Amino acid sequence: MVLQAWPAVNRKEQGMKRNWTKWLAVMLAGGMLMGCGSQPWSTSGIKPLRADREANGGEGAEGMAGLSDLPDGSETEDSGWDREDDGSYEMLRQFSHELMLENMEKENPLLSPVSAYLALGMVAMGARGETLQEFQEVMGDNMPAVSRKLMELYPRKQEGMVLNIANSVWVDQELTPNGQWVQETEEIFKGEGYQGILSSQAAMEQINAWCSENTQGLVPKMLEDPLDETTRLALLDAIYFNGDWEIPFDALDTMELPFTREDGTQIQVDTLRMMEENQRYLHSSLGEGVLLPYQGGDFAYVAILPEEGTSVRQLYSSLTPEALAELLESENTELCNLSLPKYEVGFDRKLNESLQAMGLVRAFEEEMADLSGLGTTIQGNPMYISLVRQKAVFRLDEKGTEAAAVTMVAVNERAALLEPRPRELHFDRPFVYMILDLESRIPLFVGIMDNPG
Repeated sequence: MVLQAWPAVNRKEQGMKRNWTKWLAVMLAGGMLMGCGSQPWSTSGIKPLRADREANGGEGAEGMAGLSDLPDGSETEDSGWDREDDGSYEMLRQFSHELMLENMEKENPLLSPVSAYLALGMVAMGARGETLQEFQEVMGDNMPAVSRKLMELYPRKQEGMVLNIANSVWVDQELTPNGQWVQETEEIFKGEGYQGILSSQAAMEQINAWCSENTQGLVPKMLEDPLDETTRLALLDAIYFNGDWEIPFDALDTMELPFTREDGTQIQVDTLRMMEENQRYLHSSLGEGVLLPYQGGDFAYVAILPEEGTSVRQLYSSLTPEALAELLESENTELCNLSLPKYEVGFDRKLNESLQAMGLVRAFEEEMADLSGLGTTIQGNPMYISLVRQKAVFRLDEKGTEAAAVTMVAVNERAALLEPRPRELHFDRPFVYMILDLESRIPLFVGIMDNPG
């Protein structure tokens, strides 16, 4: 199946931002994915969707152009979320703690809870019924307000520090997206929209290009193979952080020192060292640590050592949001002889099982998921989450920290129920036969038919 040609926008508008709020009035002009330098695609690929306000009532036109063409009057539907910003991040902090608890058994686990929260949040806006209730229990009733606040607060660039967050929605051409969901994804999550054949090789390449662009190459590839043919939505969040230390480490002080693993074995690693009078020292019953601010002072790296005899995973299990707050409140400036290993880690994790363990069950079940607020497929079949995956990278050195993560949520269409096909059963070769007493299972007669002629 090839991409259907939608009415093209004026070529003068090719340079505009990929704003897709006016979904049904837009289509590409040319084949270039704007903003990432990709080559033009074949018609099996994904194309950016853009708004053409003048063609649909100008700037004053309300809602999405062509919104009336979307089913069920969805533009006025109440999706059941609390949109009031009460300044509370309690559920996000709890979500963050539980997500790592569910994924810390592997070596060097690394996650971006914020990236996972935002990617899931885009799907959650289309959840209904009991599926919606589970999203609210896991993410909090005020998820839209929290997500909007994150998108307002965090994309930031200043001297010595860059923090970017980007969201995108990739729509298969067999899905007609819900009008309200499209608007809220753009307004709350600043999502960019693309549409085409998601199971194509070209779509896979373009999704990977988007991930690489929005993580400065730290996550160059999210997909190794094209998405499944039943995938109707792919929702991605990318987060990138690059921060220089407020007080950098001197590279001349870096030297190889031993690092003892939990099993008692030792390895030699490059270790940063610093003697600082006003080091921001932390201490509580859980352990001791340090807070190293990045330039600008808005963000910091926090490292925590467990008490002797306590494993690091026992420490994290006890490090609830309340316990972390207590530890941070213990901050005191002290003379510290600090050493910190220089490292780079990468983590690639499928989050389906951990999210289900946290209480998000129905969204992953073909027979139970209610994601009807996302839109309507051509076949009219319901959809469910088939995959939540995150890739994360973290680098720490004398200059500072660079980190990135991409979270992808794939939403698939449930396969249509097929008409039962008759079993072919033809006694056209020798066979055994009998007359059987069904109660006693004794054959009253038994024979072999070799030649009925």
